[in-house]
Amino acid sequence: MITISEGDLVGVACSLIWAISATVVRTQSFKVSPCLMNALRCGTAGLMFWVLLGLFGSVDSYWLVTLKEWFLLTGSVVIGVSLGDTLYLWSIREIGSSRTMAIVGIVPLPTLVFEHYLLGQPFPARFVAGCFFVVAGVACLSRRESAAEDVVGHLKLGVVLSLSATLLWGLSTVMIKPALANLSPIEANSVRMPLVATLLFGGYVLTRSPRNGPPVTGKTAVIVGFTGLLGMGIGSYLFLKSIDMIGPTKTAVLGALAPVFTMVMAAFFLKEPITKLIFVGVFLCVCGVL
Repeated sequence: MITISEGDLVGVACSLIWAISATVVRTQSFKVSPCLMNALRCGTAGLMFWVLLGLFGSVDSYWLVTLKEWFLLTGSVVIGVSLGDTLYLWSIREIGSSRTMAIVGIVPLPTLVFEHYLLGQPFPARFVAGCFFVVAGVACLSRRESAAEDVVGHLKLGVVLSLSATLLWGLSTVMIKPALANLSPIEANSVRMPLVATLLFGGYVLTRSPRNGPPVTGKTAVIVGFTGLLGMGIGSYLFLKSIDMIGPTKTAVLGALAPVFTMVMAAFFLKEPITKLIFVGVFLCVCGVL
C-alpha cells in the first residue's frame, strides 16, 4: 500500500502551482516585454514577502549578514532572477510553455555541476545517466515533428534561452546557499524580490522607446502580477516547506511533475500542439531529473 504524506501533497501542490503560473504567463507573453513582465512578477512577490516578514521575520537579521554574504545575495539576484527569469519568460514567448517548462525543469543538473566545481561536492552516481536522458530530451524538444507544425517564434532561439536560464539558475542557487547563513528564506526574499523588481523596471524605463508599442493595460498588469504572487510567492514558499517536510531529494522528484502538468494544461487551455517529439522530450527530461 502506497502512503502519501502531507509533505508529498505539498510538493505536488508546488509543482501544480508552478505549472499554472507558466500557463497563465503564456497568455500574456505577447502583450508585455519579458523584462517588464519579470519586474511586475518580482514586485508582487516582493510585497508578499514583506507581509510575511512582518509576521514571521525581522529586519534585525539584516545586521548579522556579512559583506561577503550581501555580495552573494545580490549577485544571485542579478544572475538568477533578473537575467535567468527574464530569459525563461522570453523562452515561453518563443516556444510555448510545454517545451520551456520541460527544459528549465532540468535545473538540478547544472546546479550539481556548479556545486561540484565551486563547492567541491561530489557528483551522484547516477549523474551521467541523468545527463544522457536530459540531452536526449532536449534534442527532441529542439526539433519540429514536421514542417507543418505550428511553433510560434524561433524554436532554436527558445531552446537556447531555456538552457541559458537553467545555467543561470543553477549558478544562482549555489551562490545563495552560503548567503542564507544568517537569513531565513523569507528575510532573504524580502530583499531579493524588491531589488530585482527595481533593477528590471529601471532598465525597462531607460531602454523603452515608442517603437515598443502601447503601454501595458491594467488588466495585463494584474494578470502578470498574479503569476508573480502565485509562482514566485506561494510556489516558492511551498517548495521550501516541502524541503523542510520531506527533504530536498524527494522534493526535487515531485518538482519534476511541473513540466507534465504544464504540458497537459497547455494542450487543454492554450491549444498548444503536443506532438510525439514534445511528449518524448518531456518524458526524457523528467527521467533525467529523477
